[in-house]
Amino acid sequence: MKLYLIGLGPGDPELLTLKALRLIQRLPVLFYPKEEGREPIALGIARPFLPEGKPLLPLPLFTGGDPKEAERARREAARRVREALSRYGEGGYLVLGDSLLYASPLNLLPHLEGVAVEAVPGISAHQLAASRLLKPIALGEEGFAAVTGLGPVDPEGLDRFQSVFVYKAKDLEALERAFPDREGWAFLRLGMPGERVLPLGAAKGVARDYWTLVGLWRKGGKG
Repeated sequence: MKLYLIGLGPGDPELLTLKALRLIQRLPVLFYPKEEGREPIALGIARPFLPEGKPLLPLPLFTGGDPKEAERARREAARRVREALSRYGEGGYLVLGDSLLYASPLNLLPHLEGVAVEAVPGISAHQLAASRLLKPIALGEEGFAAVTGLGPVDPEGLDRFQSVFVYKAKDLEALERAFPDREGWAFLRLGMPGERVLPLGAAKGVARDYWTLVGLWRKGGKG
């Protein structure tokens, strides 16, 4: 049995890799995270390329603050994956962005012992964000950092990076205070319908969701 974690990119279906496209068309079954009240974003990215009649199996999400509920959902998702793979032999899990960067399906792996897993890279949101502004992610001996914004972001140690990307940014005001010497931009629903790219200060009062990305660049110079 084999499961492919298929990175689909940040939202724009045209940013799928050729490998991702080939797999979503070839694999006999695809899994996707179920989102209540709307079509899941990952499934929406892949849908234009899906052959008619392709089996699509929703899996429960396993994020949130309740560890017991998260564990229950993970075990149920793993059970459904195992059950489908025992029938089809192989399948793919549709992952928003890159398959190994803040990707919730990685939480399934401890429950999939005996299943071969292959990660298929996808374009990451920070790559698309930098392209929107034509700003370098890193140059020469410089580096960059990617951190999560679900909690407070400590700027200590990040000053050496040319750019810093904050995934799932929640507190934009705190980020602006923490990085006063950087030029900040907020990327709302990047690569998706309704995308907005705003200076960090202008985005603080704008409605945003879980997928908000913030990019912070050094002021002045190329970075």
